[in-house]
Amino acid sequence: MASTITNEQLSEVVSRELNAADSWSNGDLADQQSEALDYYYGQPFGDEEEGFSSVVTRDTLKTVEGIMPSLMKVFASGDTFVEFEPMGAEDEAAAQQATDYLNYVFDKRCDGFNVLYTWFKD
Repeated sequence: MASTITNEQLSEVVSRELNAADSWSNGDLADQQSEALDYYYGQPFGDEEEGFSSVVTRDTLKTVEGIMPSLMKVFASGDTFVEFEPMGAEDEAAAQQATDYLNYVFDKRCDGFNVLYTWFKD
């Protein structure tokens, strides 16, 4: 039998999720990610002085882009993103079915390669 959710329960869940999202966007993690992106894109630091070098390298971008092919090869070169191991002989068919299904969903329905690529870059 399906259970129903009340408006109060739904409101509580939505409020909790919004608060979590707000704390991330106003927290240390957002500041760190913003600083990392500045390094990645080679943005000026803002403390440049006339008469001094204002060269900013893009070493972070080069490093990240250089490692991406190897990283993607490790995680996305095969047909299997996830594999379930049976606990016993009676679980072999179920483990294989779960493996096949989740790999299909992740790869085909969720565009798993791009999900992994974006996640690694983030």
